Amino acid sequence: MEAIALLVTAIVVPYVVQLIKQQAITGKAAYWLAVGVSIVAGICVGFVGGIPETIGDWVLCIMAAISGVQMAYMAYKSVGITSKALDALANITVPATKVDDPLYISKQQSIKDHAENTQDKE
Repeated sequence: MEAIALLVTAIVVPYVVQLIKQQAITGKAAYWLAVGVSIVAGICVGFVGGIPETIGDWVLCIMAAISGVQMAYMAYKSVGITSKALDALANITVPATKVDDPLYISKQQSIKDHAENTQDKE
């Protein structure tokens, strides 16, 4: 799957962008080709690690797929292909969660350890 994702993102997306830029494909055909390739790029990027097995893996897969679609769509947007749905998708941001941040976890553990040590001394 990694090879397919690489081919789609490194060869297919730029090739289709150039087709549209050089006006070899225009109008609705260019629009639907750009949307279709954007979605395929998202799916390829999302499933690069294989089929997700856990809920956490599914969340990562979905976020990677959204990022893949955003990446491809930004390339098409630069040559004038726009979509309200893909514009909305491009505006999605994923806030960093402190729960997944190892520095945050380490700091919280240090605070907890310090509190326990302070209580033991009293």
